[in-house]
Amino acid sequence: GLSVHLYYLREAWRSFRHHQGLAWSVMLSLAASLLLCGLFLLLTHNARTALRFIGDRREIVVYLRDQVTTEQREAVAARLGDLYGVVEYVSPEAAWQEFSQQLGDPQLLQAVDHNPLPASLRVRLRPELLNYPATEQAARQIAEFSEVEDVRYGGEWVRRLDELQASLLRGSLVAGVVVALAIVLILYNVIRLTVATRRREVEIMLRLGASDRFIATPFVIEAMGETLAAALAALGLLLALQQLARHQVAHVTFLPLGWVAAFVGGAVLLAWAAAALALARTLRTAGP
Repeated sequence: GLSVHLYYLREAWRSFRHHQGLAWSVMLSLAASLLLCGLFLLLTHNARTALRFIGDRREIVVYLRDQVTTEQREAVAARLGDLYGVVEYVSPEAAWQEFSQQLGDPQLLQAVDHNPLPASLRVRLRPELLNYPATEQAARQIAEFSEVEDVRYGGEWVRRLDELQASLLRGSLVAGVVVALAIVLILYNVIRLTVATRRREVEIMLRLGASDRFIATPFVIEAMGETLAAALAALGLLLALQQLARHQVAHVTFLPLGWVAAFVGGAVLLAWAAAALALARTLRTAGP
C-alpha cells in the first residue's frame, strides 16, 4: 500500500543522508560519464542533421547532347523523374549565370566570347537512393541513355559521406556501451559497499522474515534517484555547452526531446539493473 511505498522512500532518503559523501561521489562520477555520452550524442545529432541536409541536396547532373530536341529532353526528364527522383532542367544560360555568381568576379569571364556550358538535368535523388552503391548504379544507368553526353555525381564525395555516417553510428554504439558499463560497475560496487555498511541491520531484517524485495527496494530507489540526478545534471551542463557553442558555431542545436527522454530513461534503467544485480548477490551472502 501507500505506507509501504512511503517507507521505501524514507529509507532511501535516510540511506542517502547517512552516506552523503559516498552518494555525492557516485553522482559526480555518473554525471561525468553521462556528460561524455551526452557530448557524443550532441555531436552525433548535429552531424546527422547536417548530413541529412547535405543528403537532401545530393544530386546527379545529367549533361545532354547538343542535338537533343525539346521533346526528347522532356521525355528524358519524365523518365528520370519516374525512376530516380525530382528533375530540374538547367538551360545553358542559367548554368552560365550560376557559374558567374559562384565565380564572384565577372571580369574573369570577359575574355570568353560564347557560353561553353551545355544544357543539363539535375536529378535530386529519392531517399532510398542516397547511398553510394545506389547512386553509382543510377549514374551508370543514366549514362546509357542515348540523349546523354555525360553524368556527374561526385562519387568519391558520396562514398566519404556514407563512410562518415557509418562512423558516427559505430561511435555512438561504442560510447553507449562504454558508458553503460561504467554506470553498471559504479553502482554495482557502491551498492555492495552500502549494504556492507548496513550488514547488521540487513541481517536482523532477514532473521525477522523480511523478503529480499522488501530489503532491496530502498537501495534500488536510492540508486535510481542518484542516477536520475546525475543524468539531469549532465543534461544541464550539456545545454550550457550547447548554448556556448551556438555563439561560436552556427546551427548547433540541442538534443531532441525523444533523445533526452531516451538518455534519462536509459540511465535510470541501467541503474535499476545494476542495483538489482548487486543486491541479488549481496543479500545471498548477508543471510544468517
